[in-house]
Amino acid sequence: MTALLAPGARVGARHVIGAILAVLGVIIPALPIGPWAAQPPFPLIALWAAYGWASEPNASWRAPLFLFALGALHDQLAGGPYGVFAALYPFGFFVGFYVNRAVRASTLIASWAGFAIVCAAVSGLAAVAAMAAFGRNASAQGFIETAAITALLFPLVRTIYMSDASALQRAVGGV
Repeated sequence: MTALLAPGARVGARHVIGAILAVLGVIIPALPIGPWAAQPPFPLIALWAAYGWASEPNASWRAPLFLFALGALHDQLAGGPYGVFAALYPFGFFVGFYVNRAVRASTLIASWAGFAIVCAAVSGLAAVAAMAAFGRNASAQGFIETAAITALLFPLVRTIYMSDASALQRAVGGV
């Protein structure tokens, strides 16, 4: 029983819950269950997971690999082109990793602003990828709208993906 209350167990549970939600966030928009599950308005839950995992002081190399596989699944379910989401999700992790180290604050506003930076960077890469995959007239407007919705909803899910202890540890120099 004590192990369930240990900080390591809480971090592990947060990672598992984040991974399950991220997988569901990729699968649900591919299902024919109505317009509320389409993107937009359904958020890019994998970006929440990427940012949360990047905020951990001992961020693992397994997170970007999982995000790459999740992006490949998203590419498959979305009908291609292959490699776009497989590049976007790990890119979000790496941007989040550096943003979290630069921000060094544990407040809601600081983490929200950091996540907004991640969404903007990933949206920029999505725009470049759309032009590369579909030609110069391609638009990433739908992705950008979805990323904006994802950023707006971040405060509601922050505690699922981030711990205040990891942010506090970064703030005092524990990178």
